[in-house]
Amino acid sequence: MVYKKSIHLILIVLFVGIGLSDLHARTFDRIIAYVNDDVVTKRELDVLVNQRAMELQQVYRFSEREALNEAERQRSELLDRLIRQMLLLEAALTLKITVSDAEVEQYVKDFKDRYKIETDEEFQKQLNQEGMTLVAFREQSERNLKTEKLVMGRIVPRLQIRDKEIQEFYEENRDQLSTKVDKVNLRHIFVAFKPNEADLDAANENVAKARNEIETGIAKFETVAKRYDTSQQAGALITPTTEELNQFPEIFKNSLTNLEIGTISEPIVGDKGLYIFTVEERTDATTAFRYFIVPIIVSPEAVQEARENANEIYAQLEAGADFNKLALTRSDDHETRENGGDLGVRFLSELNPKTRAIIEPLEAGAYSQPYETELGLHIFKIDQRNSPELTEMEKAQITSLLRQQRFQEEWDTYTNKLLENAYIKITLKE
Repeated sequence: MVYKKSIHLILIVLFVGIGLSDLHARTFDRIIAYVNDDVVTKRELDVLVNQRAMELQQVYRFSEREALNEAERQRSELLDRLIRQMLLLEAALTLKITVSDAEVEQYVKDFKDRYKIETDEEFQKQLNQEGMTLVAFREQSERNLKTEKLVMGRIVPRLQIRDKEIQEFYEENRDQLSTKVDKVNLRHIFVAFKPNEADLDAANENVAKARNEIETGIAKFETVAKRYDTSQQAGALITPTTEELNQFPEIFKNSLTNLEIGTISEPIVGDKGLYIFTVEERTDATTAFRYFIVPIIVSPEAVQEARENANEIYAQLEAGADFNKLALTRSDDHETRENGGDLGVRFLSELNPKTRAIIEPLEAGAYSQPYETELGLHIFKIDQRNSPELTEMEKAQITSLLRQQRFQEEWDTYTNKLLENAYIKITLKE
């Protein structure tokens, strides 16, 4: 069963020998803990630490040094678990829980398989290195099985996971499941930061200065370009073929088609500012040109005007106005406004983090408050929202994880009660 694997991850694999056959050897070892009428010796804890190091190497692929360091760091935790395991065994013996020889044999086989021990000779060698005989190991296995049966009877029945819990876990951890983000049909109304007349006048004044420097020979086109335009291509010579030029934005094709060689174009308003072009050479096959952009800096007054427009649109939506109609008449996004601001279907994971934070809480049919970006303000609306469903395999994986968590909680609760009614004294120091 799925949850049984989680139990083996928590129970100590080898229960250190505490039978009468070991009593003589233990009298010469230092006692580090008293557990009711029994004791834990330093050697027993050392064996557990070594076994944990071996597990980290063989199961979790730690290097030898990493495994030893990590196992040593877990020494106190291993002692705590050993004490809890001893109390579980004591409870199992009190309840007269029994196991068969066949169950012991299967337990030994599973242990060998887990640690990839292929032959009896190799197994005997491993036991000898731990100072243990096969008989002692079988006795320990029997005790472990009795303890496990107690756990299976008292704790496992409490590990039922309901569908509601699986869904709640999924909702709380969806961000960690990259294939499980929602898909939304998104619209927006965009209110751009539009420069006012004073802003345009300031940009045109800079263009006039730039053109004058170039036309009077004070500076070369590319030198002036780099002063006004910080982009990498500012003033660089570009030589597209006629076919390639046809793929350029309209502002390039319209400006370059009839521009005479060696002249400077009039400023052309584009989405990034005022574009200035010059053609250096033209043939039937290619056009060699340079350009730069003088930015139009939007004043605080113009920004405030855009904010007021966006707030007015939002107020109209709150009053019941149709989103699609407002997008058609008020949006500055020329590509989407004819379709009522339709941005198409998007996965939430495709959106930049800030935009996603605005959109993710929205239900289908809801719209956001104005959201400000560098270029303007957006009001988003979700037309439709689709949440992917969990597959049966994913449900099984979540169920397994929740059972492991529940098992640890129940195991701690049960063994805490045993600890409350036990005599425990720990003397780890030399």
